[in-house]
Amino acid sequence: MRNNIILSFISILVFAILLSACSEEDINYQRYYSDGSQLYKVHCENCHMKDGSGLVNIIPPLTDTTFLSKHRDKLACYIAYGLSDTITVNNIEYSGVMPAETHLAAIDIAKVLTYITNSFGNKQGIYDVTEVQNNLNKVCK
Repeated sequence: MRNNIILSFISILVFAILLSACSEEDINYQRYYSDGSQLYKVHCENCHMKDGSGLVNIIPPLTDTTFLSKHRDKLACYIAYGLSDTITVNNIEYSGVMPAETHLAAIDIAKVLTYITNSFGNKQGIYDVTEVQNNLNKVCK
């Protein structure tokens, strides 16, 4: 009986420690990433491929961490308003047109960007809705 009480106490203690180890930021990141994965499949995967590799010389890959971090403030603009300029990714020029996803809300853009910037070899942390909204209001104009 005493061993059961001690075992129960230890189990509760371990559960409490694990629960407290998950910060609100970690939970938000996981939610954004998971939802972003689903949004990517619906809105991005057909062109940028399941592994983010794009189409050689036609559609840029999403695997260039340097490009993504250097243009972080413009990524929301690319999704919301499309892209028709020439860009260079992994030392290859791309001049195709990326269609606008004007129907996506800022929160959806934040989620898909969290997924993209933390997949395919990228590890850039959460891209939250406030950052997206600020970039859409200031950078894209």
